[in-house]
Amino acid sequence: MKRKYIFSLILIVGMITGMTTTNAYTTTLDFTGVTIAFDISHGGYHTTEADLAPIIGNLTAAGNTVIYINETWGIPDDVAVLFLTQSDDNYTTAEKADIKTWFELGDKLLWASGDSDYGGFFNPWSINQVLDTLGGIIRLGGCSIEDPDFNDGSAYRTAPGEIGYGDPLYDDIAIAVTTGMTAGIIAHGPCAIIAYNGFDYRDLRYGKSVFPIVVNVILTYGENATAADSDTSIGDLDVYDGLPGGLFPAVVHENFTDIGSNLILSGEAIYTNYKFMYGQNTENGAYNGGIHFGQMLVNNILNYFVVEPEEPEPTNAFALIPLAAIGVIYAISRRKK
Repeated sequence: MKRKYIFSLILIVGMITGMTTTNAYTTTLDFTGVTIAFDISHGGYHTTEADLAPIIGNLTAAGNTVIYINETWGIPDDVAVLFLTQSDDNYTTAEKADIKTWFELGDKLLWASGDSDYGGFFNPWSINQVLDTLGGIIRLGGCSIEDPDFNDGSAYRTAPGEIGYGDPLYDDIAIAVTTGMTAGIIAHGPCAIIAYNGFDYRDLRYGKSVFPIVVNVILTYGENATAADSDTSIGDLDVYDGLPGGLFPAVVHENFTDIGSNLILSGEAIYTNYKFMYGQNTENGAYNGGIHFGQMLVNNILNYFVVEPEEPEPTNAFALIPLAAIGVIYAISRRKK
């Protein structure tokens, strides 16, 4: 199916979804004139028309442009937000360099997402290689997270809802992007976020490792959440495997202060509508009376970090028209004399 027809189908599905879903709360996208790109050229489990329809429908309804990076690789300079959705195929050296070049233009938002390692179906290595190229701190972990207390009917349908870590040094952004939320979100079979110090992978939880000021944990899983190496890979990314204490980071922000761009890393593709993650009603109705705040969180994050393009400076072209007309009239009058 050609991409233009796929995109049309996404918009149609998005409109139908909007008409058939009962809203539990109000949330909007407040920016316009922005170009957003979704990379679906490197695999990704939740990149179907139905999964992306709601967010693409909301983005375009707000007056923004959405493009797919699919058959032909490339990131236009005017793209303000790039989503890497559970990318499973490795990026080439040239592609990673392209992402870095785009990111370093400044005022960019990169949102990368993972999945659990259940059955070995998802390998975070490809996205982590991109993050290595950017030179930041946060990475996708290699475990599966389950929460026996906060979930939508099964422990792997986790509902991360703990905001930040309670320290005012790190809570400003977390509080800002969770404004209006009275409960958590749904992350269906996620992993957690870890840190990389240039030598080894570390526990990112506050108090467990050096917690850099440029990293802001937005949401964590519950205090009784567990992490397990489900694919028995026993690799460096399985940092949280079997560790007690819960509160594993679920959605994390990193500020690249030197270039003015931002990174969001989430343990699941919570901006897709797989299992209603980018929604307001849960799939099974078992969590919080069937209401979760995934859509609000995603919208809040985008509203907080997206930079609208500047209005072009007005030109004096029209001001010159009368002068040009006067010149023509003067030339004609001289010719008649």
